[in-house]
Amino acid sequence: MFLAHNTQKLAVRILESHIREGRVASSYIFSGRGDGAEMPERAGDRQSADIKEEFAVAFACALANGDKKLFVSQDSAISRRIWKREYPDVRWLGEDLTERSIKIGKDSDDPGTVREIIPWAYRKPFEGSWKFCVVLKAERLTEEAANAFLKTLEEPPPNTVFCLLVENKNNLSETIQSRSFEIRLMPMAFDPVPMGAGMTEALPVREVFETFPRLSRDEAKKKLESLMIICREKLHHLTSGENADPRAVSRWLEAMDLLYDSKSALDMNVNQKLMATRLAIRLARLFPSQKVVAL
Repeated sequence: MFLAHNTQKLAVRILESHIREGRVASSYIFSGRGDGAEMPERAGDRQSADIKEEFAVAFACALANGDKKLFVSQDSAISRRIWKREYPDVRWLGEDLTERSIKIGKDSDDPGTVREIIPWAYRKPFEGSWKFCVVLKAERLTEEAANAFLKTLEEPPPNTVFCLLVENKNNLSETIQSRSFEIRLMPMAFDPVPMGAGMTEALPVREVFETFPRLSRDEAKKKLESLMIICREKLHHLTSGENADPRAVSRWLEAMDLLYDSKSALDMNVNQKLMATRLAIRLARLFPSQKVVAL
């Protein structure tokens, strides 16, 4: 399968690993700029479709069809029904892009609002095993709507996935960001990518073990975010060639998942020292050369 950008190849690998390993999150942020023209081999007759929509639908199709790979069911009956808004286990929020905001709504009978979606999210899937809610230009969520949406993410319904599509994740509240797994689809000019991070051979296990427990909670979160950026850059480097080492890719994908889980744990106010110790032990297993005696 040809994909034009390394960010797109990496997004495919991450989502496929989540499906394969049973680690599907309850909420994803699909971020980046670009439209279907930058992914012509997938756009088909949807030339105006945003690439983030293409990936969200491919993800939904893979889970609905029980696929381990993305885009293998893009021509399936389910895929066509999703695009036509005829598949009952996929709902779209914010479809009217001329509207400046996505509102909370009056009640569950108020169409196109968060309060209409929430009861649907807690019902069992109608046809398959999974349900998806795709939020277009999710940065348009009003503060009230975002707070109501956040309560759902804090106690997510089983087998329901929310896909929030934005150009820049920072246009969403920090609490929504912290409860979502970000999938970046296009290079972001403002991203502080560390120079030479692609050549990094391991994450700093000793630093995690020795210094993270003494940091403030906000500082620890920023450190984890920096390590996630290093992981992304390393994965970009690994997947840029045709002969990527699948074991190395898998190792760095797992490391990024561990960092994401650790940041989520901090958001839930777990013991920071315990989090750091567990993270260091797990990273040491992935990168044995970085193992420290204290572990």
